[in-house]
Amino acid sequence: MKDFHRGFTLVEVLVVVNILAILFGVATIVSGEYGGEARCMEVHQMLPQIIRAQAYYYMTHNAYFAAGHDELESYGVDVTEVRYFTYSTFPNEFSSFAVRAEATVWADGGWVVYDQKGDPVWRCDGARIERSWLPE
Repeated sequence: MKDFHRGFTLVEVLVVVNILAILFGVATIVSGEYGGEARCMEVHQMLPQIIRAQAYYYMTHNAYFAAGHDELESYGVDVTEVRYFTYSTFPNEFSSFAVRAEATVWADGGWVVYDQKGDPVWRCDGARIERSWLPE
């Protein structure tokens, strides 16, 4: 009489575990690429607030203000929900202003600059924050 054992061998279990580990690793890498782009959406949300604050300040004082992240709230910019960047704004040499967004630890010090001279220009470090993540 034959003796049948039901179940999986150790080799079969190890193969399945290895396949799952590889799939998990690929999923983590792919989701990390989209995470940076999603975090840059915060810049899209904050920039209009800072531009409006600068425009209002310019109308009343005929100059643009310089402010760090903690000072922006005094100019009417809501920074309570900000998680991925710290913001600063400053006048530039072309009688306009620029906004700098420094990434927190998620991008290891990456940065984005929006310069409002003539045609608005976006610049970024290119290594940690990709240009394609920012508006045209």
